[in-house]
Amino acid sequence: MRNNDGLTLIELIVTLTIMSLLLAIAVPRVDLNFGYMEKMINEFAMDVRNVQMENMKIPSAGYEIKIYSNKYYVRKNMNIEKTVNFKDGYTIYYNNGDSISFTYDGEPKKAGTFTITDTRTSKIKQVSIVPVTGRTIILE
Repeated sequence: MRNNDGLTLIELIVTLTIMSLLLAIAVPRVDLNFGYMEKMINEFAMDVRNVQMENMKIPSAGYEIKIYSNKYYVRKNMNIEKTVNFKDGYTIYYNNGDSISFTYDGEPKKAGTFTITDTRTSKIKQVSIVPVTGRTIILE
């Protein structure tokens, strides 16, 4: 007489395969870029504030941020101090030209709003620079 208390190896493999397939279908996809826009908008706002402070400390420093569609540069008198490249699928846009700089008293030369967009999901984050005061605000 045979003892049928356990499972055969084939039964175990088939059961685990079916459970794996069901689990793979049921679990939602993980977004590998989770938090990326938040990180980039915070870094950009810090760079804008830093450019403002440097121009206030040394009026002839000539700091500015130059904007391109997928990156930006922090420049000092046309010399690139920092380059920030966005991942594929992310863009940056400025509604008042392609660069931002400040006067010696912290006033923006061209105030406006920067928009970072995730082109896959159409989600946006914005940084606004207030005229006269140069206050930098992250818009939610």
